[in-house]
Amino acid sequence: MHPAPTPPALPLDRAVYTRLHTDHYPWTEVTVDLAARQAGGLSGVFEARQEAGWARFVWVAGTLRGGFTAAGDTAWTAVTAALPRARVTLAELDPAAADLFWSCREEAPEPLAGAWPDARDTLERSGFSGLLLGASACSHWQAGRPVGGTLPPTGAVCHRLSPPGNGGAILADFWAEVIALTHRTTPLDEAWRTVCVRLCAEHPCLDPFAQEVTVQGGRLHVELDLPAGEWRPALLAAYQGTLARLGVRLADLPLAELRGRPAWTAAGLETP
Repeated sequence: MHPAPTPPALPLDRAVYTRLHTDHYPWTEVTVDLAARQAGGLSGVFEARQEAGWARFVWVAGTLRGGFTAAGDTAWTAVTAALPRARVTLAELDPAAADLFWSCREEAPEPLAGAWPDARDTLERSGFSGLLLGASACSHWQAGRPVGGTLPPTGAVCHRLSPPGNGGAILADFWAEVIALTHRTTPLDEAWRTVCVRLCAEHPCLDPFAQEVTVQGGRLHVELDLPAGEWRPALLAAYQGTLARLGVRLADLPLAELRGRPAWTAAGLETP
């Protein structure tokens, strides 16, 4: 296991303590305190940082899921020895959110275009499931709806954190941004429908009557239970065909912010 070298920011809206120095709050006291909280059903994330070194431990409903660093899983005694003069933080979370935080320890947060609440539309359209991080807030989402935690404050820059195997949702979010930005420059609904009628024999999910992959008003909708192996090539073919019908080059669209993301390559997009 190799967690992200830089872990996602801790949500601090329910912090118990923040950046306490072990010079003043010794590791022995920290250990006793956490043991008592664990017995009381603790759900949350504990972090220790010393210069470039860091470690995190996650509890879910009083059960320790484990600890990890940038190098992989670790034990409590190893961390107290490696980070003797650390600053420590404990952030409580809902049990489901804490469990997701543990599941996502190898994943890097993905930035969302636009500040909150503008980013909400992207999450709802794509049926996002995972954690949304913004400012000090953390919310737990399922199928495009928040089900727990605290939503970001207005104007906050947001990142989504998806568990392994949920990359399709991130890619669907990315495609939604690509199509929305394209539509603002060149309205594409009519051309999209025409191209989909032509392509639906090869890609049945584009059939306008099926309503599995649609674009209306520049807003992309992908059915949640549609396999990514079906909609990903269909979406790329429909987008490329629509640009060709409109006589628009991908290189001429205002997509510079999106080109630097890993999802650009994953989507199969190329700039001539």
